[in-house]
Amino acid sequence: MAEKTYEMLWDCQFCGTKKLLGKTHRFCPNCGAPQNPASRYYPSDEEKVAVEDHVFVGKDVTCPACGTLNSGGSTYCQNCGSPLEGGAVAQTLSAEMRAEDAVFESSGSRDVTKERFDAEMVRVGAKPKRGQSAGGMNATMIVGIIAAFALIAGAIWFFTRTEETRVVVTGHTWARSVAVEEYRTFTQNGWRDAPPFGDNVQITGVCVERQRTTRQIQVGETCQIVRQDNGDGTFSEREVCQPRYASEPVYDDWCQWTGQRYVPVDEFQEFSSGLSPFWPQIELDCENQRRPGCQRADLSETYWVEFRQDDGQETYRCPMPESRWRSVAVGSVWTMQVSAINQGAGDCSSLQLVQ
Repeated sequence: MAEKTYEMLWDCQFCGTKKLLGKTHRFCPNCGAPQNPASRYYPSDEEKVAVEDHVFVGKDVTCPACGTLNSGGSTYCQNCGSPLEGGAVAQTLSAEMRAEDAVFESSGSRDVTKERFDAEMVRVGAKPKRGQSAGGMNATMIVGIIAAFALIAGAIWFFTRTEETRVVVTGHTWARSVAVEEYRTFTQNGWRDAPPFGDNVQITGVCVERQRTTRQIQVGETCQIVRQDNGDGTFSEREVCQPRYASEPVYDDWCQWTGQRYVPVDEFQEFSSGLSPFWPQIELDCENQRRPGCQRADLSETYWVEFRQDDGQETYRCPMPESRWRSVAVGSVWTMQVSAINQGAGDCSSLQLVQ
């Protein structure tokens, strides 16, 4: 559908003549009153009048000297000759949309005086905005919301604030673990293009076709007619189409894979205090040989320094790298940030040695 242009309608606010043409009737043919661009409205499909060979030169401008409506392409007023610079540009209505098989109704005659009065009532808070219930937000509610946010912010500060306390090192603890992994043959199902990790991985048997996902394919278009106020006493209609999609299944090969890899089979741990950590004693089958049944060890370790409040009973356990852990002396005094609400919650990252 090619874009077409039609005339807006307006009603004379002085003599009451209705459905005047926005481009043709710049003045009321009944009483001579000038057109008020704010009073324009869309006609229904039955009422619309086409504009032939329309050239858009811009939105209309009201002369700041005499109030006459002029074409947007004018530099001086056609009535009094005054410069149009600074004149009010015609406001436009929001675009409207309908389905291809529907019709546009008239957007309705406009009472500009009432619209201005309602807008002022909204501005001063005496009337809710359009689409907002009478119980909508007012100044009291806004103040209440601000107060609620302030209360929440205050509560967050109160419960997260910290204070500095002195702590004394009381000892060292540690944990060491050995995870045993065994090299085994495995069988696993998966897609042909996504083999599992491992050694000597290969497909066994016959792959079967299975739905893997879906894809969107275009099956047509959904079109609507849009009408847009041009601001010069006319409006344009055009067709706007969006692609319409449907889901289509996508199939792929689902296969059985076999191969070898290490899998966890056991774990041994040691946990104690002091500065002499040791590893669990274990025996591995054909250690680190890459054949089924052979094993390897995966080692992990954690070290903590134990603290106690210098003037209280609260204790803290802070993890440290082994080199630093060994250098922290029992009986040394440190400062730490702790929760002002829960003295048992300390921030290990804030530790500072007291010089």
